[in-house]
Amino acid sequence: MTDRLSGRRLLACLAASLIIGSAPAIAAKTAKQKPEARSEQPADDDTALDNVADAPPAPVLACGGPFAKTTSHAKLAAEFGEKNVVYKDVDGPEGRKMKATILFENDPVKQIVVTWRDQAARNGISSIIASAPSTWVGPGGIRNGLPLKQVEKLNGGVFNINGFEWGGGGFASGFKGPLASPPGGCVLSIRFEPGIANPLPKKFAAIVGDKKIPSSDRLMRRAKPMVSEWSVSYN
Repeated sequence: MTDRLSGRRLLACLAASLIIGSAPAIAAKTAKQKPEARSEQPADDDTALDNVADAPPAPVLACGGPFAKTTSHAKLAAEFGEKNVVYKDVDGPEGRKMKATILFENDPVKQIVVTWRDQAARNGISSIIASAPSTWVGPGGIRNGLPLKQVEKLNGGVFNINGFEWGGGGFASGFKGPLASPPGGCVLSIRFEPGIANPLPKKFAAIVGDKKIPSSDRLMRRAKPMVSEWSVSYN
């Protein structure tokens, strides 16, 4: 009887030893399988914030340097690389074709169009045009996508906008401050498009057609105009 009890006790001790000895291994395995704690912000959000912070600044176009009045096609090619500067037909006023130099033709957000006073020599800038979605920033901080109120702030007050939906529709006039006289002797032109719909609904007829409308006009503001194109030119 005593021998049986001793045997049972021995087996119990061995079992306890096995359990105690394996406990650290089980705990370690459990720790490995335990999912990692998630951060409060999703990884995608953090990445998005990083991308915004690391985004390259928009290129700035001033009326000087590579875009001075006396610049040529050859100078632009030397500045931006020959593969990024081409001379070809572009759409001109009233649907006509015209020759111009295009920078970054295959990248719409970096693209600008340069026309020349001397077409044969491709020399002497006549105008530089940045159409949406081009992200170039022009004199006074103007850029595509700016809403009407922001342009008023840049201008320091109200200006006029041509009625929409005709050849000269959306062009602005009556600038002052840095928008009226940019450094470098160039002239700034800004064009707007209605932000709510294009063409506009019939109830906006008062701001459609060949007429000048103050930017403070209530109906004009309801159309939520945004800059869709800007340009600089030299006389």
